Amino acid sequence: MSLAISPLSPAIGVKINGLDLKLKLGADTIDEIKHHWHQHGVICIPNQILSESDQIQFGEYFGELVTTLGEYKISTSHSSIMYVTNEKENGKYVGALPDGEMFFHSDMCYVEKPSMATILYAINIPSVGGNTVFANMYKAYETLSPEVKSKIQSLKAVNSYEPGEKATMNVSRIKEPSGASARRFSHPMVCTHPVTGKKALYVNRLMTETVEDLSNEKSQELLEFLFDHQESKQFTYEHCWQVGDLVMWDNRCVLHARQDFNAQELRKLRRITIKGDRIR
Repeated sequence: MSLAISPLSPAIGVKINGLDLKLKLGADTIDEIKHHWHQHGVICIPNQILSESDQIQFGEYFGELVTTLGEYKISTSHSSIMYVTNEKENGKYVGALPDGEMFFHSDMCYVEKPSMATILYAINIPSVGGNTVFANMYKAYETLSPEVKSKIQSLKAVNSYEPGEKATMNVSRIKEPSGASARRFSHPMVCTHPVTGKKALYVNRLMTETVEDLSNEKSQELLEFLFDHQESKQFTYEHCWQVGDLVMWDNRCVLHARQDFNAQELRKLRRITIKGDRIR
């Protein structure tokens, strides 16, 4: 199978044409896809017509799938399927994260072993808005000053699950009792990718609450500086979805954010994620 590779942007990502993901892929093709994914952080495979089982088949090339949180289970065919949609039944949303803007974040960064990859497939797309913006955390780290790199190299930050709001605006949640339902975990602020060996900045505006071992004032000052830096246009690519796009990104070195859209228009994407290891 001959693949045509083209950049999505100077900052991050490639588009891969020449694939039909309904077909079972050979080992060489899978290795080539993995290579481009590792090198570029984001891959877009357009013009796909995929069932739930087709998307599951593709995801399993990369590892074990994550089971969807109970409140977001919709699919009866597989426990790892989640629909990101603003569909309603009987006046209630039936999917996850239905509408509105979402700040930059890394999926599942609030658990001990975050998802290493997210795979999103576009089924219905609004006429305007709802784009996903990706940010390259290798470049964000590389362009920090030596002083800042030295300062954050050994620090950890607390990440917490509270979709739709900036974590740093909710510092009172730090005082909540820990437990199985807390959905909070501390990770290094600088991580080393287990495949590429490159360092990436591992904090994000949506879910990073506070820096361990710093005062609240110093913590918020440092985080706001890093958030502004990592969201710079020089590190980002805005993906304007087309029906049939399958986009896969590496949560260990890529952040993503969602732009707002008209809630009266249907936006429906199917998501699966791949299990990862501890951030190191």
